[in-house]
Amino acid sequence: MTTDTAIKTRFLATEAKAVDEDTFTLSFSSENAVPTPLGEEILSHREGAVDLTRLNDGAPFLWNHQPNQVLGVVQKAEVVNGRGIAVVKWGTIPEAIAKRKEVSEKILGNISVGYQINETEYTDDDKVLVTRWQPVEISLVAIPLDNSIGVNRSHPSYSTPKEEKQMSNYVSDYMKPQVEEADFEYECRSFSIVDAAKGIASGRGLSGRELEINQELENRSGKRTQGFYVPSNGWSKRAYVAGTASAGGNLVATDLLADNFIEALRNRTVVGELGATMLPGLVGDVAIPKRTGDNSVTWFGADNSDAISESTGTIGQVTMSPKTVGAYTKFSHLMRLQSTPEIEQVIRSGFVSILANAIDEAALNGSGSSSQPTGILNTSGIGSVAGGTNGLAPTLDHVIDLKKAVSIDNADTANAAYVTNAKVEAVLSKLKDGNSAYHLSPYAGEIGRQQIASRRFEVSNAIPSNLSKGSGSNLSAILYGNFRDLYVGMWGTLEILVDPYTDFAKGTTGVRAIQSIDISVAHAESFAAMKDAIAAS
Repeated sequence: MTTDTAIKTRFLATEAKAVDEDTFTLSFSSENAVPTPLGEEILSHREGAVDLTRLNDGAPFLWNHQPNQVLGVVQKAEVVNGRGIAVVKWGTIPEAIAKRKEVSEKILGNISVGYQINETEYTDDDKVLVTRWQPVEISLVAIPLDNSIGVNRSHPSYSTPKEEKQMSNYVSDYMKPQVEEADFEYECRSFSIVDAAKGIASGRGLSGRELEINQELENRSGKRTQGFYVPSNGWSKRAYVAGTASAGGNLVATDLLADNFIEALRNRTVVGELGATMLPGLVGDVAIPKRTGDNSVTWFGADNSDAISESTGTIGQVTMSPKTVGAYTKFSHLMRLQSTPEIEQVIRSGFVSILANAIDEAALNGSGSSSQPTGILNTSGIGSVAGGTNGLAPTLDHVIDLKKAVSIDNADTANAAYVTNAKVEAVLSKLKDGNSAYHLSPYAGEIGRQQIASRRFEVSNAIPSNLSKGSGSNLSAILYGNFRDLYVGMWGTLEILVDPYTDFAKGTTGVRAIQSIDISVAHAESFAAMKDAIAAS
């Protein structure tokens, strides 16, 4: 017996059969065998095998399994003669009305069911028999794999015509690459960094799922590794989707997002939190076009005496090329022995934190030399606000001048923000207005967030505090800008190398994480900095 809590999907062919003006019936499941990575899978429809709780609680009727594209709601579901039968009510949003018309005209007419497997066993002919499972949503889709199921096909005497069987075989072949990709994505959900590290540290190497996934990632990247690659979609699970039952709120999704690792980094980096544009999956050097000059305009009167002058806007490029960053950490022998989800999460969180810090440092203050990216503070052309000959303690005027330096260049400042280090924060936090109210105040009611001069204020120790000017030393920077114009490019996937030898006597295992990234500023005019702030020691 096995248990699989992930959400799977199965495609089924349908034809719409109206019950009344707004409601129709469909068949969403059968006992037909469907190919899976573990063998041909059969969904049992015996008594007690199918848990219809979610469907009968108002599960959503979706378009292509997209939780944000609800076409209707399931009103009733039951098992009849070895088939899952559902009554679905159409929604009233424009997308639902359009799809309803296409179904009625038989342009669309295929169903896919999303289901969770609870128990399985193998049959005598090595098929996977799912003995307990739960459908969680029903979707309208374009291409089926099982033409025996659908609306108007709920009767057990229904038989698939020869031509339909031929089409089913064709569709199966057509969908095979997509199915295989979906299978790979599915397997990545269970990838364990701890198990992979244990295998290498013990000397036996990778095995099982981790070995197969790493081999596939090596093939895709065209690059072998002495450690192992971690799939980008194997870091976290999608949060449960909640809402009202009538709107499909009973759908509880556990599918993984393809960019979970990127989202994890975005949420842990200051620049990501402020809206930096993340560009994952890059290959080779990248050149992104950008407008550097606008077309001219001409005003002309009613007498048509003036003519529009011909002009051409100028286009430049934002270039990016991979720079590899490595980070090193350790975990204990006892931690390595553990295989609990909590330990796995601790390890994963550690890697995310390490790389998040590296990205913040590169994005904010990368030198552009010694294989480093060029960060915002070292980007030519950003605005500048000076304190004094030898530096000066920052005031509210300096803060406002930074905002002005960006605004006068017509940069988008609606979502702009300030970033500085903790030392400068200590200085700015003491500034008060004439009514003894602090200028640095809570931001938009968000706990833990601050604002100053009506703009968001964040703190990162990646902002330097060791700058010099004149005779002044240990000066700090204050940065302001629209962080959407900051690009963070990422190549390949996270590579992990395991070192079980360096601290052998201490019983610890060293782990090095490697990722290729680059930083680029799309518009220097979107940022301004003060680099001579005297801060608290």
